Amino acid sequence: MVLCFQGGITEEQMLKFMGANTQLSPLQAKKLLEHHIGRCASPETLLGPLYSLIGLREHIKKRPPVATSEKVQQFVRARGREAIVAGFYHEGYEEPLLMLMRRRGVQSGLVVKGEEGALSMTTRLRSLTSTKGFPVNYCSGFRSLNVASAHEVDGVSRESFNLEVNAKDYGFEPTDTPRTDRSVSRNIELGLEALRGQKGPAYDRVVLNAGMVDHLLGCDGAQDVSLAMDRAREAIDSGKALTKLLNYIKISHKVK
Repeated sequence: MVLCFQGGITEEQMLKFMGANTQLSPLQAKKLLEHHIGRCASPETLLGPLYSLIGLREHIKKRPPVATSEKVQQFVRARGREAIVAGFYHEGYEEPLLMLMRRRGVQSGLVVKGEEGALSMTTRLRSLTSTKGFPVNYCSGFRSLNVASAHEVDGVSRESFNLEVNAKDYGFEPTDTPRTDRSVSRNIELGLEALRGQKGPAYDRVVLNAGMVDHLLGCDGAQDVSLAMDRAREAIDSGKALTKLLNYIKISHKVK
C-alpha cells in the first residue's frame, strides 16, 4: 500500500490497468486472502478520509509522519504466522519502522533500501562513488523461529539481522535497471515477460526479491537461500506465479 509517493508506479495502478477490481472493502480483501489470492484493498478504501492527505507531502515539501507509519499498519490480521516488509530510503527510518513492526506482534519484519526507496532489490552493481547512507540492497530485520515467541511478554525474543545483499553472490549477472519511464504499460510488459519465464533483468529481479525476502523472513522451506531462489524460479517457470496473478484479476470481480 502506498499513500504518499514520489511519482512512482504503484501496484494498484498496474492491477487496475490489467482489469482487476482494486476498490475492495476490507471484508472483500479478507476473503481473497483466505483463498491465498491477491493483495489487500485499495488505500483509498481502507483509509477513508485519511486518504485525502495524499497531497500533503507535495504541499509542504516534507515527508509527513503518515507517509512513513502507513507502511506498517495492519488492516487485516492473520491467525498464523505474520510478517511485514517495508521500504525506506533515508537513513534513520529503518529502526523506527522495525520498532513499529515489533509492536504489531508479527513474527518477522524486514526493511529494505531498494531502488529509489522502494522494496525492490537490484542486480545492478553498487556505485563506487556512493558513500552517503546505506547502500541500495541494504536489509535489516528480525525473525522468530516459532509462532509463539513473537507474542512473549518481553517482545524482543527474536533473531535480528542486517546485511547488504550482493546479487552477484547468488549467481546473478550484474544488469542495469530496465527503463520504464514511469509508464504503467511498460512496467506491466516487463513484469508479464518475467512471469512467462523470459530470462533477463526483470526475471532476475523477481527471483532475487522473492527468494531473498522469503529467506530473510524465515519462511518455511526458505532457510537455505539457494533453495529459496530455486523455489521462486520454479513458481515462475511452471506458470504458477502468472496463474495466481490472473486468478486474482478474475476473482476480484466476483468476491462479495
